[in-house]
Amino acid sequence: MSFFARLGGSDSSDSESDEESILSQSGSEDEKPKKKTLASKFLAGSDSDSDEESSDEEEEMSSDEDEDAPRNKRANMFLRDGGDSDSDEDSDDEEKIRVMSAKDKRFAEMEAAINSLQNATKAGGAACDWVAANNELDKLLRFITRHHASMIASSTPPAGHIPPAFLGALTELDDVVNETIKSEKSAKKKMPANKGKAVNSIRQTLKKQLKTFETQIAQYKEDTEAYAEAYAKANVPPKAEKKAQRTEAQDGEDEAGFATVGRGGRQLNLTADGVFKTLKEIFEQRGRKNTDRAETIRILTKLLEVSETTYQRLRVLLALIPARLDYSTNLASIPHDSWVSCLREYDQLITILLENKDYVVKGDVEEYEELDERTPETEKGRVGIRGNVVSLLENLDNEFTKTLQHTDALEHGTEYIARLREEAPLYVAIVKSQVLFEREAWADQTARAVMRRLEHVYGKPDAIIDHFEAAVNKAAAASKLETAITPFGAKRTPSELVHALCVFIYQSDAPLLRARAILAHIFNHAMHARYHQARDLLLMSHLHDTIQHADVATQIMYNRALMQLGLAAFRNGYIHDCQTILADMFQSTRTKELLAQAIQRYSNTLSPEQELIEKRRLLPFHMHLNIELLEAAYLTSCMLVEIPLLAAADTEDQKRRIASKTFKRYLDNAEKVAFMGPPDITRDYIIKASKALEAGEWERARDLILSAKIWTLLDDVDQVTEMLARKIQEEGLRTYLFTYAPYYASLSLAHLADMFSLPQQSVTSIISRMIYTDEIAASLDQIDQVVVFHRVEQTEVQRLAQQLAERCVGLVEQNEKALDVKLGSAPGAERSGPRDGTADGRPRQERRGGGARGGGRGRGFAGRGRGFNSGLGSQRRVAA
Repeated sequence: MSFFARLGGSDSSDSESDEESILSQSGSEDEKPKKKTLASKFLAGSDSDSDEESSDEEEEMSSDEDEDAPRNKRANMFLRDGGDSDSDEDSDDEEKIRVMSAKDKRFAEMEAAINSLQNATKAGGAACDWVAANNELDKLLRFITRHHASMIASSTPPAGHIPPAFLGALTELDDVVNETIKSEKSAKKKMPANKGKAVNSIRQTLKKQLKTFETQIAQYKEDTEAYAEAYAKANVPPKAEKKAQRTEAQDGEDEAGFATVGRGGRQLNLTADGVFKTLKEIFEQRGRKNTDRAETIRILTKLLEVSETTYQRLRVLLALIPARLDYSTNLASIPHDSWVSCLREYDQLITILLENKDYVVKGDVEEYEELDERTPETEKGRVGIRGNVVSLLENLDNEFTKTLQHTDALEHGTEYIARLREEAPLYVAIVKSQVLFEREAWADQTARAVMRRLEHVYGKPDAIIDHFEAAVNKAAAASKLETAITPFGAKRTPSELVHALCVFIYQSDAPLLRARAILAHIFNHAMHARYHQARDLLLMSHLHDTIQHADVATQIMYNRALMQLGLAAFRNGYIHDCQTILADMFQSTRTKELLAQAIQRYSNTLSPEQELIEKRRLLPFHMHLNIELLEAAYLTSCMLVEIPLLAAADTEDQKRRIASKTFKRYLDNAEKVAFMGPPDITRDYIIKASKALEAGEWERARDLILSAKIWTLLDDVDQVTEMLARKIQEEGLRTYLFTYAPYYASLSLAHLADMFSLPQQSVTSIISRMIYTDEIAASLDQIDQVVVFHRVEQTEVQRLAQQLAERCVGLVEQNEKALDVKLGSAPGAERSGPRDGTADGRPRQERRGGGARGGGRGRGFAGRGRGFNSGLGSQRRVAA
């Protein structure tokens, strides 16, 4: 399978609906009073019905059971009628016993469906998630069908058995659908096809259901309160009041003989004395089928509140944090609120370990009794607890990335930014973990924590890094933390921080961490336009030789570092290097996929789980590289390099040997167009400028290039535009000499300087370099300040010999490539870098043909240079 597969079409609103549905079905984890809805208002009636049905058995049980009966027997008798329910919910802050019957479960599902339906349609119009609304409506209708059947089976009169919440949901949804259809008729931009299909399906379903419940809806609309009171009265059993009194009497007797009962009838002791026993029961249930994860999290949260000793809190936190991280049963991210709670609890765990040096959490701990309280006094030394803190840190960091991946930054920008604000507290937690591992002298864990810290800062702007470091220094001052890697309070620039973190990882024993640290260092150097430092670091690391054997995440990091390196070369005016570095990437049709910024839809055979796996490889939106800016730098470099070569080419065969096939294709397409309008995108600006430069209109080419707004994204935009203007003048001069040299015997240097607005010294330097590299056959007359051209007319035999030599060179290169493929080595790997300042490491005379025609112009490139980024080509083939 390739690095990435097709990108799924689910948008973030679907994931929001799924998360809210999960939360509504499993219960809120925070102990906040639930919002009263119209549905929940009448669920009390359903509870009373369930109580009425089982009241006789409960009275018989309460009269017969003995105080000394076995605990499990009493629990089973108590759960006789409610044993089939899927989950137990705590009814108040007090630990009351609540057993859900089948009827209660139906009403809970109805309330969850109504809440999800309201959330999906609260935006209104085309912004609603109509696909999710259609699914929730189907759930709601299935509920009313089962409810109606159960009422008839229990001989309950059908009159008044339709819940008001159901009728209210239908009427509200009907109003939203009508308004959407009305606005859609007058809208210029229609909603997507899948949403339109869902709206039509909802409309047809509502039309049928409104007709079915026409009488009840009319009564509901006429007087909502009266209908609600009639419904409540019809569904309250005669013994409900007596039952409520008995429950109130028993609530005060919990301490005397009642205990909290969890799922399956097991008794839970949510007190400080029962922490270890409850933890043991939870560990035994973990991983079993049909385990209620939400209930487990609620129990552990309650245990954390009642824990009294440091050892108890550490044990509960080491169970609670993995329980939250494992909340999602599939590959999707956990709810964001749950992640925030998990971060808070992880920070609490690290803080306890930093403040209490007598306690340590590690994997290699001797066996100890799980049910006993342990202290430094009882252990006669440090108390060791079995656990893996660095694994919790990495999972927490990965879940943060997943929450950003499942949030659409374009459609839900406010929500994305709100979630992105949580990165600063996460960064502080990573640094505190680093301090803990450094204090314990755990080299491997420290390197992994430093790598996580580095990944959060190496690609960020300096202002954001300063904000992160300010939060770290504040937390360090409050907790009196110390570290030797990056001392707190020291004044250093963000680049110095990245350098210190990378140097520490270079000293570790993990090859993968070292490779990723080198790539992060290269990216940071290139982002700040330090081209030579980034290039030298890449060449010395020899990563281009082995990157095709690395994991997918490291290869993506390598691609991103190369793209940033190419942009740095462009910003510094190294046009040939920029073209060489970016060539392999933009000759591929999978640029975004190789940079982990999109999934191409080239396969329809992916299952939902496989699609989620591919999505997890994508980078969050704020880490994306600007593809348009990179393409503009690449095409502009191609223009400055290839236009003079096209002017120097004598035959069509030489023109076809242009290095950039992509750029040549754009030029050919532009020539086929009868009329080209004003430029619309950045590519149009560059192609029109290329045509103008080819025609000798260098001023128009300069104006077109500088008028592109894409350059404003660069920090050093003034320097870049000045560099581009100078390069266009110089390449315009070279193109002019290649084109018109056969028609002149000599040219005045002062005339050329005036024509291209260049200093005469610069003109002399450019022509001297062209003469030295055999691009033109000419000489300089320093006395008369002219350039004299030497015409050497080729005979037919010489011309044919030149063509034969060029074809032999092409044949040799093809044989070399075939041999590389057969031997399995990367093409160009033996040439590790430039040796004479050129892009591909070969002498300039070797790169060009030896003959000349007419005015002695060069015959163009004999072959395409591969450059020092050959690893990108190898990696791209692996990706393909």
